Amino acid sequence: MPGLQKTDPESQACLSQMTKQEAILGNRVSGVKFVLIVLSARGIVFDQEALRQKVMLSYPDAAVFFQTTYGQAVGLEAPSRVDLLIDFTGPGQRQRWFFSRSLRKKARFAVGRNAGMFRRRIYDRIFDESVESGIPTELLERERYVQKKVLSLAGVAMVPAGETPPDRGKTIALELPRMKKL
Repeated sequence: MPGLQKTDPESQACLSQMTKQEAILGNRVSGVKFVLIVLSARGIVFDQEALRQKVMLSYPDAAVFFQTTYGQAVGLEAPSRVDLLIDFTGPGQRQRWFFSRSLRKKARFAVGRNAGMFRRRIYDRIFDESVESGIPTELLERERYVQKKVLSLAGVAMVPAGETPPDRGKTIALELPRMKKL
């Protein structure tokens, strides 16, 4: 088409980031007052306060509570009923029998990883890392990737702060128009 121009890589990256953010905003749950986050036993990528801040940016009126995969409270004890459950428990991580069912009973809306014990059927949104392609193999990078995906399914936007764009110092001069010789 004659009217369309090719976009530069920076604009394309911004546009793709905006579409990702719009998709995350579409995953938001309405009426969230209490959020329970079950921390992964394999690797904690974000500390508690960073997770609390990310959830509070998406759900400003919510109180955030944390729990281990064994059901022990980290900090304050969560109420008996919560509006949103974010479960980072991954495959192969030990926990009590039917722990995911007891979590689901106390939550109005549940998001998590497909880690067995019928979570695909009992949680509202599941991130299945066995069918996803392009997941990093290194442990902490894998946990970071998966936890960001689970947070995006819960409607929690991740701000891409600190990510540097590729160096274009050598290629930018090649894209400039040639100067006319006088």
